[in-house]
Amino acid sequence: MARIVLTADYTLMTDFRDLPLATFFSCIPTDFWQSRLAFRALAPSPPHTKGEARYAPYGLRKLEAALLRTFEREELVVAHPRHVNRFIGPETEIVGIHSMDPLGLGPVSMSFTNGGTLTPYTKACFEELCLSLPDGNRNFKVVLGGAGVWHFGFRPEEKDRLGIDHLVAGELDHVAGEIFQDIMDGTAPERIPEPLNPPRLEEIPPIVAPSMHGMVEVMRGCGRGCQFCEVTLRRLRYFSTEFIQHEASINARAGLTNAWLHSDDIFLYKVEDYKTMQPNSDAIKEIFQTVMDVKGIASGNPTHGTLSSVCADPELIADLTKILRVRSDNWIGLQSGLETGSVTLVEKVMPRKLLPFKPSEWPEVVLDSIKILNDNYWYPALTAIIGLPGETPEDAYDTCVLMDRMEKVSSNPHFIVAPLSFVPIGVLRGEDFYRPDEMIDEARFNVAYRCWKGILREIDETLWGFSKMPTIVKAIMNTIGRIGGRHVMGILERFGQRNGFKIWPPLA
Repeated sequence: MARIVLTADYTLMTDFRDLPLATFFSCIPTDFWQSRLAFRALAPSPPHTKGEARYAPYGLRKLEAALLRTFEREELVVAHPRHVNRFIGPETEIVGIHSMDPLGLGPVSMSFTNGGTLTPYTKACFEELCLSLPDGNRNFKVVLGGAGVWHFGFRPEEKDRLGIDHLVAGELDHVAGEIFQDIMDGTAPERIPEPLNPPRLEEIPPIVAPSMHGMVEVMRGCGRGCQFCEVTLRRLRYFSTEFIQHEASINARAGLTNAWLHSDDIFLYKVEDYKTMQPNSDAIKEIFQTVMDVKGIASGNPTHGTLSSVCADPELIADLTKILRVRSDNWIGLQSGLETGSVTLVEKVMPRKLLPFKPSEWPEVVLDSIKILNDNYWYPALTAIIGLPGETPEDAYDTCVLMDRMEKVSSNPHFIVAPLSFVPIGVLRGEDFYRPDEMIDEARFNVAYRCWKGILREIDETLWGFSKMPTIVKAIMNTIGRIGGRHVMGILERFGQRNGFKIWPPLA
């Protein structure tokens, strides 16, 4: 039993067999047998020790570290989501839940579930966790935090249905203990406002236990200013190489041999010129080399990075390939935003995303950066936003044309583009959700169709070679991927036929 029990839903605790980009499968719908089979095979039960999670999402580990400044170790536990009740008893005062996509309103889930008309695993597993908590005569408060708290601003009725007492958002490293004490004392409001001042670097503690995927944080915030992104509202701060190395060592000692270096844009680490956003190559290489020097770390990769930075400094990618020991048989992934092929929309909603280039150069920047990444064995996982405010059919077709050109940057290019439904966050909060069932037209249909066509192509051509699993498991994953991909394509094609949509221009 514990005074404070921390946990997260199943989709945030499973490692998805460490497959590159497999975390996207947390957003597939629960409504079809193919998707249920895929999730069952891809999402093994998180490892635990008598119900206590061995690894936890990075954000939850940061909260744990912050709370340990106020509370004793024996008062707090991070629990496996399906063993959480083992730690809840009369002395439990708070059950804290970390969230990413609790109601399935995130861009990926909205895209994969036809605008929320189906139920993604993120939503189903979150609901399963909330409804599994003891309900009768509760003497504890359920507190929800994390990136998904904003969902309850759009679906306020879900808070009471799921038994959530308090919602808290923002960076809490410096005030977590104070907030939890207020909740215990009964003086905290139901919606706890985000602190006016974000924590200073010295107020952010390092993790004290291993994080999912060996993740470590290298910076916070982004100066790109894309209007559809919440991250742009956060102030830029950079962690020191000593801080980063310490967190990597925590994970390495727990047997995690790969390090995920997390940022909102890795190529902005210690950027010196905000007018051009030219990468600080020496600083970036230093943090990667620092992590790779940690005993037990065998490989590493960044989480997010901007394509314009890749194009601005191709030699940096080549140097990082050597530092990270990347080979032709051991590619690494990079998540990045394509968002749109329309120069008009680029100028309107994300002009600084192109720096040091001009918005008019976006298509060429995309093409050149994909070739640079592929030449160095980097696999870009891109996103395209469907339904941006002001998007016209011409804008959508510009995206289709660009994706066609991307498939011809080399004889065998490797990338995927995930179609995302526009979600009103960031500066565009207050705009309307993109609802595919009501707002789809032939042009937007073609964007989604091309994205999924490309994903299926990559499943067919690369899933086997890029998977590092036993042969029998690899064969099962490959079969499920092909069946599931064709199932999605079938749904799209039948939808297009019913609505009279044509594939334009004809695919080769």
